[in-house]
Amino acid sequence: MEKVMGMFSEELREMDRNTVQYMIDEMQATIDAQSAALEEEKKRHEEEQKRNKEENNKLQELIAAQAAALDKAMKRIEELERKNGSEPVK
Repeated sequence: MEKVMGMFSEELREMDRNTVQYMIDEMQATIDAQSAALEEEKKRHEEEQKRNKEENNKLQELIAAQAAALDKAMKRIEELERKNGSEPVK
């Protein structure tokens, strides 16, 4: 009977080891999947940041060009007002 119980106990220990290993393998698979998803999300975020930065640079260039055009137009208006002797526009 002790021999049978010993064999039974050894089998239970082996099942416990297998169960623990299975749980570790499952957790590792979950970690790997989450890591891959996180890496993909990071890549998308970096690409979006790059697009936003490029768009921001284009808008800054447009603003600078419009400011220069406005400044040029204001100077031309002042010049014409001086020639005509009228009051300057504010």
